[in-house]
Amino acid sequence: MKKYMIVTPSITHALKGRDALRRLGISARVERKSRPGGTGCGYGIVTTGDVKRATQALSDASVRVLEIVDY
Repeated sequence: MKKYMIVTPSITHALKGRDALRRLGISARVERKSRPGGTGCGYGIVTTGDVKRATQALSDASVRVLEIVDY
């Protein structure tokens, strides 16, 4: 199954998003993501399966998504 990292602007958004996804039965874990060029780091939610369903759930929970990358 394909994995995705849904990048969020902060650890707070990532934790809130992880909890929202888990409540819906979607596997999710928070990981730190290095930004290109070494300009700090961000946080993302690693999940598998239907990324559209996951991003809709995050939107419903008011979690801001910066980007979605293959993991």
